[in-house]
Amino acid sequence: MERIQSEAVSGRVSADVVAQIERATEETDLTKSQLVARAVEYYIEKNPDDISSFYPDGSLAEFVEGLC
Repeated sequence: MERIQSEAVSGRVSADVVAQIERATEETDLTKSQLVARAVEYYIEKNPDDISSFYPDGSLAEFVEGLC
């Protein structure tokens, strides 16, 4: 199994979000860190705010973004 290199990042969220994350850890076998990492990865993949830096190099979405 290949080990993926990672770096730590930090941010602040509301107490309500923290409570949701903590409840999710009880429902799953994931840690808070794993849940937050997955949420960030999902956000980048879906790119709901259409941030051009999140498009993979050479992707169709990057090409279309360049036309606008």
